[in-house]
Amino acid sequence: MFTAITYPDDATIAEIPGIDNHMIPILIVGSIALGSVILHFIITFIMRRIAMSSGWTFDIELVKHCSKPTLFMFPVISILITISLISDAVDPKILSPIRHALEIALIIFVTWAAFGVVKASSIIAQNNVFRSRRSHTQIVVTTRIAYGLIGLLGAACVMLTFPRGWELGASLLASASVTALFIGLAAKPSLENLVASLQIALTQPLILDDYVVIDGYSGIVEAIQSQFIVVRSLEDRRFIIPLTRVVTSSFENWSRSNESIPSEFNLYVDYGVPLEDLRKQFYNLVENHENWDRNKRDTILTISDATQNSLVLTITVTATNAMLARKLKSKIRERLIEYMMTTYPQYLPRSRYETLPPRTGVDSMKKVISKMDEALI
Repeated sequence: MFTAITYPDDATIAEIPGIDNHMIPILIVGSIALGSVILHFIITFIMRRIAMSSGWTFDIELVKHCSKPTLFMFPVISILITISLISDAVDPKILSPIRHALEIALIIFVTWAAFGVVKASSIIAQNNVFRSRRSHTQIVVTTRIAYGLIGLLGAACVMLTFPRGWELGASLLASASVTALFIGLAAKPSLENLVASLQIALTQPLILDDYVVIDGYSGIVEAIQSQFIVVRSLEDRRFIIPLTRVVTSSFENWSRSNESIPSEFNLYVDYGVPLEDLRKQFYNLVENHENWDRNKRDTILTISDATQNSLVLTITVTATNAMLARKLKSKIRERLIEYMMTTYPQYLPRSRYETLPPRTGVDSMKKVISKMDEALI
């Protein structure tokens, strides 16, 4: 049934009657690749069941993010192994570019799988430290740096698969030409921002959800990218600020040491207002509001100034973030004004005018002058 045929290089391969001999390697490779795909589905199904039964979130996320790249890795690896076994029966001129393409594909899929491992790890780390904004910031920046390093390593591995890849890399490293100098100068801002992102991750002058004031722009740190940060204002505007501005200049961070964000407003009242009753009403309103963070130390009502016509009351409330603090301030101010208008309208700011009685000394002088005039007449 099988007969042996001889190739010019003295290699032999079994011949199946009725089938073109050149199709046999293709059939072998295709069958093994198909078998590897089926094997991948079986292994993935088993691993997913094990991950679900174990209850470990990392296992679930790992299977979720690595199943797609490994679906391509299995047939590529199986084909590489197969063609190495049948290489004697295939023309090297055909086999060499195929092997090279498969090696590049394998590097790409391995890089993709490494991205999946980093993604799964970052998700687990964020879930474990969900309440810690500092740790969340470190995870975000570190994850992006890991993505960049993995991508750079993958690109380098692809370059090294080419025959002149090593020579090209050595020439780039040893080059000190004017072109390299110009490229370095052009890339300086990007490199500075990249280093600044690492500095922010380590020193943490600001973190995600911090309330900051930078160059007069105030808002919440919404995102920290590799080159800039995004600050969202209370009016829902976005300010894009380079990272070098953060690490080289001073700025305000209102939530650096305390996550309670204070917000204050002034209330103008008459001098005769009953302060204790007004303060009692203020605390009652704050304690019954859902946005208050229960920080009694920084929740105060005090006299901050006294003008010619009124007292200036400064009222401070606190909340867990800037948006809630703004809502809380607006609501408390509204309720206090309503309380003043309904309970103590007589103590709202007003201007006083008083009519004084005639001065007796001036009147007596007028009478003396009048009598002197009569005597002269």
